[in-house]
Amino acid sequence: MTKPRQTYLDPPPIDPAQITASADLRYILIDSLKTLLQQTNHTLIIPPKPTLDPETFLNNLKTHPKIYQASLSRQFAGDFPPDIEQTTLKDEPKDWYIKTADFGDECDRVLQHRDGEYTQLLEDLQEYHQILQQGWDRIIVLRPPNYGRYDTLINAAMQCLGYSPSQFQYIIIQPIKLYAFHKPSKQLQAIPDLPPNELMQAISPEALRWYCFSTPLTKVAPINLSTVGQLQSNDTFALVEFIYQRCLTLVQQGKNEGINPSMSWDDLKNLTWESTHAVKLLDLVEATPQVLAESSRELAPHLICSHLESFSQICQPWLEGLSLTHQNFQLLSKMEQTMLDLLKILGIQR
Repeated sequence: MTKPRQTYLDPPPIDPAQITASADLRYILIDSLKTLLQQTNHTLIIPPKPTLDPETFLNNLKTHPKIYQASLSRQFAGDFPPDIEQTTLKDEPKDWYIKTADFGDECDRVLQHRDGEYTQLLEDLQEYHQILQQGWDRIIVLRPPNYGRYDTLINAAMQCLGYSPSQFQYIIIQPIKLYAFHKPSKQLQAIPDLPPNELMQAISPEALRWYCFSTPLTKVAPINLSTVGQLQSNDTFALVEFIYQRCLTLVQQGKNEGINPSMSWDDLKNLTWESTHAVKLLDLVEATPQVLAESSRELAPHLICSHLESFSQICQPWLEGLSLTHQNFQLLSKMEQTMLDLLKILGIQR
């Protein structure tokens, strides 16, 4: 058995009781992310708060190849003669920089200003470095968008220290954005934010979770209030719900008729299937562990939503005129259970 990975999950510093805008509701769905990690062999832990000593930490970093002292960052110094630091700026006070530009940041960042003041970046680096050095495998930090582009900066800085994205992820979760169809213009229009209680009257908690997770966490989550729950409007969650309920109904019907889901997975895979849709559904069931693993690795629940959409889109034509044979019942049972497990991970109870 694979040893569980010890993961430090640092959630957004938001008190759900203080949420006043529906745009912020996305940040409090942290329970589903915890479930996703726990379902994929992660043990979530809260390590003791490190004792910070930025002076000692920086002194230990000063010989690191990604740390340097200069009056100008490399980006600005590049506009001047190569010997500018040894000539014109020789007697100028210097800052300590980290080469975050090597890992996608727009410029190198200061760790200690020339007046001796340490930056928040240095303190954060020391905290995360100490946690990983204490034996934990992974840190995932989640923050709301008022943290600006700090995700790019801190992720790059941690890579400077030798940590890979699989060991450290700092993710800024983007908000919900509401839309509605404007009849006079016949166009979809962005609408002002609603208080959370008003939004919850227009959309179910399950649908809210779906739309929050069906878009990558690093992108704004759009919700079209005009089509929520409408199957005829190609609403993705409505289709997933419809297909799951249809499968559940057929499975219950089969059980009432005395059919049992007794077939092993290998036997089910080795059967001859006349329907190409059935073959594709079997492939989707088999691919589910890989989808979960990737979703956990990237902290990307939208991959689970996409997987459920694929189930629903392929299952819909397969169910048309489906006869409830013993063979079809085995696949229906497997599909119903797989979809239910994925919906539970998203926090959507059926």
